[in-house]
Amino acid sequence: MTVVRYTELFRIECLHGYFGGAACRSLVLSPTDGCRALMERYRMLFRRSDGGARVYAPVQSPPDLLEGFDEWLPFTFTLSNTEAALNSYTDLASGESAAPAETLFHFDNSADYQAEVFGSRRQLLHPIADPFSGAAITVQPKLFRYMLPASASKGVLHVLEPLTGQVLWESPVQNSEGPFLLDLRQLPEGHYTLAMENQELLKFYLSDRPAAQQWGAISIYAGGSRQAPALPTKCRVVDGADMITPKTFTLALESRKTIWRYYVIDPAGKQDFGRYELMATPRKSMTAEADTAVDLRFSRLPDTVPIDGRTAWVFESQSPLPLLQSPSTEFSLMLRPNGNGKRGDRVVRLPYAQAGSLVFKKGARSREFCSEVFVYV
Repeated sequence: MTVVRYTELFRIECLHGYFGGAACRSLVLSPTDGCRALMERYRMLFRRSDGGARVYAPVQSPPDLLEGFDEWLPFTFTLSNTEAALNSYTDLASGESAAPAETLFHFDNSADYQAEVFGSRRQLLHPIADPFSGAAITVQPKLFRYMLPASASKGVLHVLEPLTGQVLWESPVQNSEGPFLLDLRQLPEGHYTLAMENQELLKFYLSDRPAAQQWGAISIYAGGSRQAPALPTKCRVVDGADMITPKTFTLALESRKTIWRYYVIDPAGKQDFGRYELMATPRKSMTAEADTAVDLRFSRLPDTVPIDGRTAWVFESQSPLPLLQSPSTEFSLMLRPNGNGKRGDRVVRLPYAQAGSLVFKKGARSREFCSEVFVYV
């Protein structure tokens, strides 16, 4: 009986600031059908992990050699979102205008992005500090019509592999009027570029599954003789000589930052919280870097507001704070009577902002979010 030994080829990890930089279990990776076929061709194994996955390759002889890896297309994995609140507690930044019904977020290792993220230096699948820059792309079915621009009404239409520029499909166009039909059913699901006469027309993700069912996708270029020349050295898992250098590729998502606004209400109408201050106390576990990066100061607004016929005192953070699954590990929040407080005034511990409490801040010049928290004491 032959025993096949395996070595890790690469791993993907999806981390999130909302979980303190730990794995984002809301995202589940699955290989596309084309990716499964690619792995089967080289007898590779796929193993899912919390917020990520690992791909293993059989060990050849010598042990660090993967023979015959010669592919144009990357390994492509879908990212399924299992939690409706993900987009609420994620800082989408430049991707915020994406239309979920028509697009998904695509990430890959085609560029060398390295940075200190969540306490370690990591190889990122996206630009540093802006994961969603250029990530939202249109999803097209494998049989679709595309309206060519007037400048591209005659010539040869190409579908290209984005990294290498390899032509994977082409069709002549002669004075096309109306939408042009593209039949790409022979191509596997994945990221492609539509071009004509050296003019890029469209970047798209090819899939017959509705875009609404897919939050995102990740493409991993392993390298090898065809991909390695166009792939940065530190992004290669397999070099041109089929030598394996296992790597970890990271999708690092940041937590959305909002103004935290507290409405403090006494149902009995007997307490005056105009003499109180809202204090945020950092935990000892917070690093000096995190402490200086987050402004935990709150201010009491000068006017009270009516809430269901009761008076509410309003307190706001002076700058946006990140949403956290468990802020108690980072800081504690409480109302304390200030120097003018009466004897017997008590300290009130406060809950933290939730992803489901987001509203747009009135009067803000930009799309600034506010997390509203109603506290009855």
